[in-house]
Amino acid sequence: FPIYNLMGCTGFILGLLLFMHNLKDYDLTHQKKDRLLFLFALSFLGAMAFANVGNWLVMPELWDKSVTERIAQAGLSYYFGLIGFVVLVSMLLKAFGYEVAKCINLFIPSLLLFHSLGRVGCSLAGCCYGKLVNWNIMDMFVLARFPAREIEALCLFILFLVAQLVIKENRLLFYLFTYPPIRFLLEYGRGDYRGMIFPGGLSIAQVISIVLFTSAVIYVMAAKRKSRQNHPMNRWME
Repeated sequence: FPIYNLMGCTGFILGLLLFMHNLKDYDLTHQKKDRLLFLFALSFLGAMAFANVGNWLVMPELWDKSVTERIAQAGLSYYFGLIGFVVLVSMLLKAFGYEVAKCINLFIPSLLLFHSLGRVGCSLAGCCYGKLVNWNIMDMFVLARFPAREIEALCLFILFLVAQLVIKENRLLFYLFTYPPIRFLLEYGRGDYRGMIFPGGLSIAQVISIVLFTSAVIYVMAAKRKSRQNHPMNRWME
């Protein structure tokens, strides 16, 4: 049982418990809360499949292998899993009559906590390693690789604390404005191969980071424009 799976399971359980705690801000019956937790857990399982299968698209060498070999060798991509999760949970929440935006807002701290512990699992398991650097720090020890996963775990934990304790609204926008830039920069320190979209160019994670951050900017600009158009003074002048 790999240590990475242990940390992932720990992050999932703690994230779900945190989500149950945050649900106190959502006035629901016990039955609807139980169903909501089930929908999130179901979407998480689906996201794990997306996280693996998504890598098939960016690793052409896997298509010559059997399905079991693809699953074993593709690994898990956080961003593909995140996209799959958001799509699945949004569809399920809407189908069962929940407020999608409110539910996702309550879940963002759990997502950050899960991801932070997952990166700790990467450090313990030896995956997602950084590039060779061989830094001699104060003649005490030599840092052989850039600590990309350790820095990311720390950043994610800080974002989790801010999202849980400070920010109560628009947590998704907070996430999109903070994590993608961090991930984009840390990708330059990553040393493991995870496929490519454009040979010699940006990594897949960097491309997705740009798309997510840009989407958040466009959303905010559109919302401000709509707010100005709906301002009472503007309506009176029309």
